[in-house]
Amino acid sequence: MEKQNVNMVIKGKAMWAKVFEPETKFDKDGIYSIEVLIPEDEAAPVCEQLDNILEKEFESKVKANPKLKASLSMRKPYFPEVDKNGDETGNIVFRIKKKASGTKRDGTKYEAAPPVVQDAKRNPVKNVLIGNDSTVKVAFTINPYLMQSTKQVGLSFRLNAVQIINLVEYQAGGNFFDDEDGYVAEAVSKDDAIDHFDENYSSPAESNDDEGDF
Repeated sequence: MEKQNVNMVIKGKAMWAKVFEPETKFDKDGIYSIEVLIPEDEAAPVCEQLDNILEKEFESKVKANPKLKASLSMRKPYFPEVDKNGDETGNIVFRIKKKASGTKRDGTKYEAAPPVVQDAKRNPVKNVLIGNDSTVKVAFTINPYLMQSTKQVGLSFRLNAVQIINLVEYQAGGNFFDDEDGYVAEAVSKDDAIDHFDENYSSPAESNDDEGDF
């Protein structure tokens, strides 16, 4: 009997979201991706569920081929966040991805639909730049795998959908300064600057404090 993949939804802080345009820097076929950060205590039930799925997958591989028991190991599908000094922050990171395109086993090419993105009320969202620390829910499918090269059994997460609960707008270049009393550029120049940095960054999710079912 063919195994049924498990679907899961987690909630946390978004990091490095690429859900509208795939990233092609490291994979020419493109990857949609997002990292979700959850505090350790809140992540514990999720980690326990994932550990159970991983252990069952490991046991099934060994049962099918007992000779593998001595060489196989398990690779956990999450890891602790560390700061720039290498110290753990107390958050657990879940990395969730989806290939944008690729080649099937029969040699035919395919293009995958991008993940669904919704606001807190489940309205469709288009082309909003999801900044780091935005609060999101992410729906994904758990896919077990056996990596022959490393002899590791692991779980990958295929990205299905993102719900933006609280949007932190992405700002190119970041905010390096606080407001100060002093020189203010002419209105036309200021307006031009606002248009350049802020256009298309608004979202219907911004004013929605209540989240809908996902």
